[in-house]
Amino acid sequence: MKKIILSLTLLLSVLAISAQDKWVYSLHIVRVEGNLENFEKVQALYMKKVAKIAADKGDIIFWGLLKTYRLDNIDNEGSNNYAFFQSNPNIESLLSAKNAWWTNATSVLTTEEQAIVTALQSTFTWTADSRHVFAVEGDVQKGVGHFVQFNFASPDDLGGFIAENNALWKPYFEQHMEKMGMTSWGVSRRIAPLGQRSNGNKWSTIATWDMFNSIEELMQYRISATIPAEMLKKSKMGTYNPAGFSNQPIFEILTTTAN
Repeated sequence: MKKIILSLTLLLSVLAISAQDKWVYSLHIVRVEGNLENFEKVQALYMKKVAKIAADKGDIIFWGLLKTYRLDNIDNEGSNNYAFFQSNPNIESLLSAKNAWWTNATSVLTTEEQAIVTALQSTFTWTADSRHVFAVEGDVQKGVGHFVQFNFASPDDLGGFIAENNALWKPYFEQHMEKMGMTSWGVSRRIAPLGQRSNGNKWSTIATWDMFNSIEELMQYRISATIPAEMLKKSKMGTYNPAGFSNQPIFEILTTTAN
């Protein structure tokens, strides 16, 4: 398939991952213009079918399509409006030729389905995209939610940031995430791209994520309504990451290989 899902991203099922390997994911952020309903239809009805076979075969772990969530429901011209995520058990798997599962579309989809996809693709265009690859340093998985928030940062103390997340926040979420409506949490370290961006700024070095069943539960989490003050007092994030998060986009999870 022509430029269809050069994607890769998040993971939500890590039971098959061996302890010695860090699972990895890539977040493929895109700008799509034209008939967005047809774009979503291609991914949800047809490319998901191809991705699911790749997941069933073990070529990938997980794949999903995300849509940028905006409170005003207005698609601001020029900004990214979708993201693909896909997870792999290790970097070797991500770099393997089998990772390009979308190239198998002609052997998975019927002739009629391929004709439908071609017709639908003529009604929309990808105008921008960027791919970001991360190695996971710690995570808790309870299921697949409906909304996910990514938190990007460049902490002064990368090791301290990761260590605190695993020592303090991971146990907390393991114990409390169900009543918070949280289904997945994790901390990851960027492995590509690194260094300076085209605009002169540097790429963030860290990404954490918080996945929830509903947007209401995610927003409650944003205002720390469910996190006790004593937990915040134990945190040294003011030292590790004094600048805070540089960006915290929210995405709605439209379709995945898990459903």
